[in-house]
Amino acid sequence: MTIAHKKLLNRIVMGADASGLAMADGFVSDALLNYYVRRAHGGVGLIVTEPVRVVPPAANGPYAHIGLYDDAFVPQLRFLAQAVHSKGTRLIIMLDEPCAAAEMNARELHTLAERFVQAAWRALAADCDGVMLSMADGGVLHTIISPHLNRRFDVYGGTLTERLRLPLQIIEGIHAWLGKRLIIGFRLIADDFTTDGITLHDARVIARRVITAGVNLLDVTVDDHNTTVPVARFPGWTVPLADSIKRVVPEVPVMCSGLLGEPHLADSVIRDGSADLIMLRQTLRTYPDWPQTAYTTLVSTST
Repeated sequence: MTIAHKKLLNRIVMGADASGLAMADGFVSDALLNYYVRRAHGGVGLIVTEPVRVVPPAANGPYAHIGLYDDAFVPQLRFLAQAVHSKGTRLIIMLDEPCAAAEMNARELHTLAERFVQAAWRALAADCDGVMLSMADGGVLHTIISPHLNRRFDVYGGTLTERLRLPLQIIEGIHAWLGKRLIIGFRLIADDFTTDGITLHDARVIARRVITAGVNLLDVTVDDHNTTVPVARFPGWTVPLADSIKRVVPEVPVMCSGLLGEPHLADSVIRDGSADLIMLRQTLRTYPDWPQTAYTTLVSTST
């Protein structure tokens, strides 16, 4: 399929997952490069990197990270992008920041939005195919958008419109400056599974708004960390949520995860139209050649 004029070899996506190979200086090490290139060699169509920071870490904060808060990071990131491209795989950079939104004033959040846009420009300068923003996984956009976590009383807190102010500023900034030269992805929580969290209705509204602002790829996920209700996890358990989102945004590719490591199951999700791409994390971490194995499995059972 093609997203933002960029053709993918297949519909298998390596999702953002910490490699454990990030370094204290934020640069791409040989070990980190080899990790991603190995998954590209295995045949995955698209790689979304682990979170890349847009602001330098505090002196007393976590040191191991990938950075894109300075132009100095661009050459090594370009080398990574070119190495991944040599295998026919596309590369999207997950831009995120672990800072707590509650601790930042409105002016600081506006500056942070500019930092995200600048990092997206650096991703383009490094020949990456796109960037991904995330309202999941505990990053700044998660703490801003979630009504469960956002207790602000200024222009960045309150109604859904106010809580979407920061991500929309970032998306519109990237889209206005970089146009259609980048895939702009958005990791969307479809359900928080808590009474004061994001609901599926909220997620459908958010999907429409971020797409209007410039997003052209959605990654549908869930957040069940704050719920006291047990959530059953079985192969394909998030597929209905992805399908529900896809029905309101048919013009934009939707990718889905949720224990989809069985090739026939993953293939059926695509064939029945529930999602456009399959996102795997632990499966590809453990079995980097899974795309080739899946292809062999599907071909052998269809003949």
